[in-house]
Amino acid sequence: MREADHVPAIRRITGILDAMNAPDSPLRGMWTADAAHPPIVPEAFELARGDDPGAPARSHEGVILAGVRGLLEDTGAPLWFSHETAAMLHGAWTYRTPELVHLTREWNPHVDEEVEPHVRRHHTPMPSQNRSTVLGVPVTSLSRTLVDCIRALPRDGALVACDSLFRLGAEPAEVSRIMTASRGKRGVVQARQILDLCDPRSGSPGETVTRLVAADAGLPRADCQIEVATARGRCFVDLGWEGVRVAVEFDGDVKYAGDERGDPEDVRRAEAARQQALEAAGWIVVRVRWEELDDPIALEQRLRAAYLAGRRRALVGLTA
Repeated sequence: MREADHVPAIRRITGILDAMNAPDSPLRGMWTADAAHPPIVPEAFELARGDDPGAPARSHEGVILAGVRGLLEDTGAPLWFSHETAAMLHGAWTYRTPELVHLTREWNPHVDEEVEPHVRRHHTPMPSQNRSTVLGVPVTSLSRTLVDCIRALPRDGALVACDSLFRLGAEPAEVSRIMTASRGKRGVVQARQILDLCDPRSGSPGETVTRLVAADAGLPRADCQIEVATARGRCFVDLGWEGVRVAVEFDGDVKYAGDERGDPEDVRRAEAARQQALEAAGWIVVRVRWEELDDPIALEQRLRAAYLAGRRRALVGLTA
């Protein structure tokens, strides 16, 4: 019997997760809490009440939490928050998602979206293994949330959620089962494509989206967290292509926030020294910032140029 189309990707992801979680893996403790979306805490729901008319405007997360709280207070029927709403509640990354609250019931409520413009209601059977809770709030399980996101979100947001949810504990075998049960449904073709691109080793949403841009440029699959030996010691580059010695480093603003990471200028100097060491070891280094993700065509060109330069250099080395 022919295996389902998504199974090779699931096997690859399972291998990555097993390697990441091995007792001797250098990646095992690489990600701290700030590498994922901060988990929702009880105080966040209190702040989401919005009872004070003089309070400052809510953040994106605050708007979603306010919607979640309001729906919980207004309904007694069974429901589960789902899709990117569940991803946020689980503490996963989200990327450029609209201020909508998604919930799923096992029956169609026939509510006009014009009546609830900021709520998206879904209806489908909800087996017990697809149900979970976060601080007592009913949500879809990590694995069900992952499949919902990769079927429904735009590709960049889908891949960001996929990378993060697998690292948070979504089970590859359960994801595979849900994918098989979803065969023929809307969004399953995209879901298979996202699983093929997924890499739970990604260190940030920016790294994930950069990797997607590289794939869309027609480049070979970029690897994540590549270990490189330099004169300054061992380091890990965000992503790149080891065979042609091209490293891509994503410079998120959080690196330079001046919090527990230290003085921003010290961080910048350390980054510059790290890049010099990589270049001295024979690597081409491409630095990417958030604003470059707004122009993926230009970023594709930069990544392609770097990859081709690395490949030419590698070929020259082979023939020298």
